[in-house]
Parts: sequence; C-alpha cells; structure tokens
Amino acid sequence: MRDMLKKVLKRILPEKAVVSLRRIRATLRQLRDALIVRYHYIRLSVLRVFRNRPTSDGAALHHQPRSGVRVQTRVTASALKNAPNRTKPHVLFVTEKWCDCNPAMGATNSEHNLFGSLEASGLATYNRFHFDEHYYLHNGASDAALLALCMESKPDLLFFTWCGDHYSPKWATLDLLRRKMGIPLIAMWWEVTGQPELALPFLDLNVVVHSKCLERARQPEKYLLMWTPQDPRVYYNPNMNRDIGISFVGSIKNPHYSDRRAGTAALRSNGIEVYQSGGQRECRLLVDEYARIHMRSKIALNFGLGTGGVQHAKGRIFEATLCGAMLLDAENSETSRWFEPMVDYVPFVDEMDLVEKARYYLEHDSGREEIAARGHQKAKEKYSAERFWRGIFAKVFGSGPRPGGAYIERTLLDIPFSLDDVERG
Repeated sequence: MRDMLKKVLKRILPEKAVVSLRRIRATLRQLRDALIVRYHYIRLSVLRVFRNRPTSDGAALHHQPRSGVRVQTRVTASALKNAPNRTKPHVLFVTEKWCDCNPAMGATNSEHNLFGSLEASGLATYNRFHFDEHYYLHNGASDAALLALCMESKPDLLFFTWCGDHYSPKWATLDLLRRKMGIPLIAMWWEVTGQPELALPFLDLNVVVHSKCLERARQPEKYLLMWTPQDPRVYYNPNMNRDIGISFVGSIKNPHYSDRRAGTAALRSNGIEVYQSGGQRECRLLVDEYARIHMRSKIALNFGLGTGGVQHAKGRIFEATLCGAMLLDAENSETSRWFEPMVDYVPFVDEMDLVEKARYYLEHDSGREEIAARGHQKAKEKYSAERFWRGIFAKVFGSGPRPGGAYIERTLLDIPFSLDDVERG
C-alpha cells in the first residue's frame, strides 16, 4: 500500500513537491523522536530526584570521574534496595544484528567477537539490543525503545558498536543514559575513523584495535587499545590433520585489496597452490566453516593493509593463531604489536619475499610447526576472550563499587590482570 501511494504521488505531483513532502516527513520524525527522548529525560529526572534524596545516614548518590570513566562512587541503602540482585555484571550490547546492517549479508561478526567471547568467559551476563533490526521492524529510530529497555533491565554497562547514523542511537540518548542513569558507556571501533573523537563527549571509554586511533586522541585516558576478541568455542586448535598447505580466507574482489590479489597471484604463478575463499562479504562462509579452514591450514595468509593503505591489526591474525596455523603476514607495525616477528609469526615485505617464505615453510615442517606453536600459545594465553573482558571491566569499574552496587567487583578482579601488558602489546 505504501509503495502504491508513493507511485501515485510521483505521478500527480511535481518532483519538487515530492522532495518537500519527504523533508516534511523527515522533520516530523525528528520531532517525534525528540519528544520521546525528552519525555524519558523528564521521567528520569524525576526518578533521579527521588533517588538522590538524603537517606537516614545522610548520604546521597553522586558521580565522580575516575580514570576517565564516570561511575557511581557511593552507594546508599536505598540504592542497594532498588538495585538488581546480581552476582555478576550485566552487559547490554547495543549493536548491529547483520553484517553492514544488511539482513542479506548474514550475522554480524559481533556474534563471536563480542557476544560469544563474553559468554564463553563466564564473567558476566548479557542481553542484546539490535538497532538495525529495530529500524527494519519499526521503520524508525530505536532511541525510545533503548531507553525503555535500560530502565527495565538496569544494565551495569552499555557496550556499543556503530553502523550508520540512521541506525545507531542519537548522541543525546547516550548522554541521557550516561548522565541520568549513571550507566558506563563503552564503544568498540573496528576501523581507523574519526568517529571515536566525535563520540568522546558521550562515552566513558573508546576501545580501539588500531594504535593509529590514539595518535589523534584528545583524551587518551578515555581510550583503551585492545585486540579483537574471539569465541574460544569457535577458534581453537583441535590438532586435526592439516591437509591445506596455505590458505587465505577473506575478500579479494574489493578494489582496495589489490595487495591480496597480487599476493595470491604471485604464489600461484610460482607453483604454490593457495586455498582461497571469501569471508563474510564474498561467499559468506559460516563462522564455523571459516574457522575450520584455519584449523586445516599449515600456513594462514594475512595482508595487513586496509582502506587507503592504513596498516591494520586484522582479526584474522588472532583467528589463525588460535586455530594453530602459522601466520604469514605482510610486514606492518600493528601485527608486530601483538606478536613477535620470526618468533610467533613470519612477516613478508613484498610478493617475492612472500613466495620464498611460503615455499620454505611448506618444505620445512619443524620450523613452521615451532613458529605456529609459539603463536598459538601466545594468542591463547595473552589474547584470550577472558583477558579481554577482564581488561574492559578493570578499566570501567576499577576497584570501587559499580553503579547500583549490586555486586562486588573484587570477585571479578581477583585474578591478576595488568592493563600495562595490553597497552605495551
């Protein structure tokens, strides 16, 4: 019915009139969203007034910045009475459901990078709010629904990813959740963009996987450089027969990936067969199929350059090493931040070097297996899902009580974890 109405309007109205109607419609939607956010803002303000009233011991709730993260530092008896009865922190993921927010592209990588890794760690409970799914189902912004869910579930931490301005929550909504509900807000950034700096006033912490993001940071204390977490139930070494000599699992058709096409072509032209298959955007392998290729590979290829020639620490370097394959990666400073060259993995500088090293390590099993074993051990011990989430929680909650005081962080932080180890790589 809606499509028919659009066709009729296009026929009977001039193009300028149709454009004007679209602008009016967009303006009305923005006004509606603003009123909804304002309604929740007033509602939370009222709740805040009652929650901040002095208690019998004369204490009141207040906020105080610590290590760049705003958390509640004093917990009253009334707050404890109304807080959820939890033994673990509860995380609400506010993320996309589908790759590129497109249902045809399949599930987002956050399924195993974030949700699966946290679930496997056992450190917290979690729920998910998918803003792209909400947009498709309700044909509109998700701010009001997110606010309502937060008031109902009272999460201890909001963990965001971004996928387009019309899908993702508005900055005003994040500011409302952070200031009025006192919930710490964290965003994970997979690419090197300017978005983390734009979001900085509304977030407590930016988690980045590329050190270049720190070069432009105005408030470095609100940044945390981490690796890409992986679900250990998906990425592990089953010690199966490695019947694939060398593999590259990822997109190659993208115009920005000329290095991938040149590298695989150089290997094949020199008689070295490469098992190549698409990742999420080409062939759309299921994550278990993707991981299984690394489990079967003696050598896993990676090309560390992204869009615009920027060096990246691709998630593939952790996926391959966790699965026990020897990582053969284009020389770049991001990979060497996490793994030691010629000890945990083998770097190459150009196509000729790639061909020589691929041939050498395919012919010398013991040398390849030693490097693969060291890479696997380092990935398993230092870059595990559990260490990732312990690092996040240590940065956000520190040693004081969380908002609401429903659980004691000491049980979470008893196992030693040094953020210095992470920041040094």
